[in-house]
Amino acid sequence: MASKLRQIEKFAEVLQHLLQEAGLLASEDSALTSEASLPTLVDMGCGKGYLTFAAAALLGPNARVVGIETRAELIAFCNQAAQKHQLSQLSFLAGEIATASWGETSALDILVALHACDTATDDALARGIHAGAKLILVSPCCQKELRPQLTPPEVLREALSHGIFQERQAEFVTDALRAQLLEWAGYRTKVFEFISTEHTAKNIMIAAIRSHPRGDSGRLQRLRSLASFYGIRHQRLAHHLQLSLV
Repeated sequence: MASKLRQIEKFAEVLQHLLQEAGLLASEDSALTSEASLPTLVDMGCGKGYLTFAAAALLGPNARVVGIETRAELIAFCNQAAQKHQLSQLSFLAGEIATASWGETSALDILVALHACDTATDDALARGIHAGAKLILVSPCCQKELRPQLTPPEVLREALSHGIFQERQAEFVTDALRAQLLEWAGYRTKVFEFISTEHTAKNIMIAAIRSHPRGDSGRLQRLRSLASFYGIRHQRLAHHLQLSLV
């Protein structure tokens, strides 16, 4: 639990800085900005809700925080805990990342998905982009989709015959493409390690703040060049964005 607590603390610290950068949190007293009236944060694949509760505590009562999870027993447990601690702004709903409803008639300000497995991260990113989220924060894991497609250029062929190098290269290409797709979709993107590997090996975080119009042809060409270099023709987030990589 010490490692889990450190992850929660670091997540809250990172989220606070990003909320300030996105203009959703005042920099001095950590109060919600007056422009952000009842902002909504959705945590996709929230599990036991550790990080969802941390986000609710950080944002305070003048926000709506929703955790999405498939397991009914975790939904019941988390809702009971939220009620016990009188967190009226916090609720947990059953659903899949790709299809869950959180009441989309209200604007989505922040979408979070930490350790959503393989293409579930792409599903979460797509939900955030299509909803016009101001801030998207994901920590990917199990990047398996692209590995069977990986066709390395000749100079890398021998090196990538080793499974461990192939796995790490697939992880790199997957998350690099995700970052570039977010840039194309209108987001300023950062990729960084949010915590030491001694706490978790799944420590890469992609943060995206909506900042510019989508559809830049130069960005599209660069991400297609990256995909072509590794022989990648299909990727889940690109599919959700109806964007061809070839």
